[in-house]
Amino acid sequence: MILDPSTADPHPADVYSLGKTLWVLATDQRFRPEGHQPVGTRGFEIGDFRPHAHACALDQEIDLMTRIHPEERPSKEQVARDLKVWRELANEPVAIDVSEARSRLRAKLGAAIAPQDTQARRKELALAAVRRLQELTAPLNQALRDLSARTEIDSATDKMTTNLLRSHRGFGGLQVEFRWSRCRIVAPLDRPVSMTLRMGRSLELLADGALVLHLMVHVGPEGVMATNYNWHRGPYTAPVGTVEAERMLQTGIGELTDALGDGIAVFVDQLPRQGTE
Repeated sequence: MILDPSTADPHPADVYSLGKTLWVLATDQRFRPEGHQPVGTRGFEIGDFRPHAHACALDQEIDLMTRIHPEERPSKEQVARDLKVWRELANEPVAIDVSEARSRLRAKLGAAIAPQDTQARRKELALAAVRRLQELTAPLNQALRDLSARTEIDSATDKMTTNLLRSHRGFGGLQVEFRWSRCRIVAPLDRPVSMTLRMGRSLELLADGALVLHLMVHVGPEGVMATNYNWHRGPYTAPVGTVEAERMLQTGIGELTDALGDGIAVFVDQLPRQGTE
């Protein structure tokens, strides 16, 4: 419109201006940002000024209306339809009442699904125990990060740790319903010559509701079947969701803290001295 007003199509320019006006009206601001307003621009979304369940949908519309290339903007007719539909968007989340169907289902299948309900509740308690274990080990994680900037984040795929922590006892053939394990790895030098420190922990939920805790600290050369320090404790066991389980976690992490201190000392002693400039 500025370069060639006599032949330019005025409608995309109107859409652009309306997009800017819409933003001002929606945010209750006096001045609009310059140029294209991409959705997700921090500090300039409508919800930043006027929280609304469907503010993001308006941000998306303004994104399209203020595109730099006129051909990418929606038509006036499309904008009108979108604004009309926006006013009709539901303000309440979708919900469905399954209480009556749930009663009927349980009347038919109660005996079959009762064990499923029990295991589902136990798994929720096991997940809560995982979160509690992470809280208890947070200071140890921070200590290892302070020890070396190359400390790896919790790994769920470290094969050595998985083998050391995995239960081989059977517990009378009880099935493991849920298993969680993580490992912190400190290896400040490039592999494969690196001396490595591992701090691992795992929780298992058995079919009878027992929560099983395993802990380990291992120091040794990376990729070599050798051990300079190897501490492994477990199984600690307690019924999931009980105060006894909380004590088990606290006791275990207390022992892990002492072992980690010993392991760190061995780890630092075994690191090869590097040349200094």
